[in-house]
Amino acid sequence: MPAPLVGRKFGINTIPPVDTAAVRGIKVLGLSGSSRQEAGMSKSERLLIRALGSCKDLGCDTTFLRIKDLKIYDCEGNYSENPGYCTYPCQSSLKYDDDQMQVIYDAVLACDVLLLATPIRWNNHTALVQKVVERMNAIENQYSWFGNRMISGKVAGLIIVGHVDGIQHVAGNLLNFFSWLGFTTPEVAIASWVGENDEDTTKDWAQIENNRYTQEDLRNLVMSSLRLAGNLRQISRGPGGAGRDSTRDSTRDGTRN
Repeated sequence: MPAPLVGRKFGINTIPPVDTAAVRGIKVLGLSGSSRQEAGMSKSERLLIRALGSCKDLGCDTTFLRIKDLKIYDCEGNYSENPGYCTYPCQSSLKYDDDQMQVIYDAVLACDVLLLATPIRWNNHTALVQKVVERMNAIENQYSWFGNRMISGKVAGLIIVGHVDGIQHVAGNLLNFFSWLGFTTPEVAIASWVGENDEDTTKDWAQIENNRYTQEDLRNLVMSSLRLAGNLRQISRGPGGAGRDSTRDSTRDGTRN
């Protein structure tokens, strides 16, 4: 009787390298949801920066944003009063002169691939990420209320790090959110790491670096995200190879309502 399979097999799920010509110039946005105050302290952010470096090495254009560096007001629930009040640009962006959510709106609408990194906070993503999720309702509502799809042909993936086994819960919430916005998810949409129950965070990074499954997932996330983005870009260009700039069109249409 053969021995039962135990655990995940390393190297079985390997995404082949992408064709650099097919992904050259793809715009990749890395969005960090960590609340750590100093650069380099956040493990999820370190993995995100590594992923962006891999994308850049393959000829992609990369942008990195920390949510915590931006002043973003809470969603004020305009949709609850009247769905027609939840429009793009967001009412809070217009109401508060110092609100910087437009920085994220512009970056998301301009990118081809969005990689969002978050630590696990009490079995969920961070409060910073949740604030952005709620403010992005103005984008999603353009389609559900006005029939204007502002996000299409874009890819979204996740990097999740924590010390409680909440990865699937966090991923389920965020991938559902991305789906409603109009993003497409790649074959490997999640790179993750879960620490030991002792929650000794001082040894996390060494363990992450030595975890071959996390490293394999991170590489697969990059490769599958870029391959999908390249395929979607080729489809949007059509047989003639010249497509319209859907981001500019969507943004312009979004301001009409």
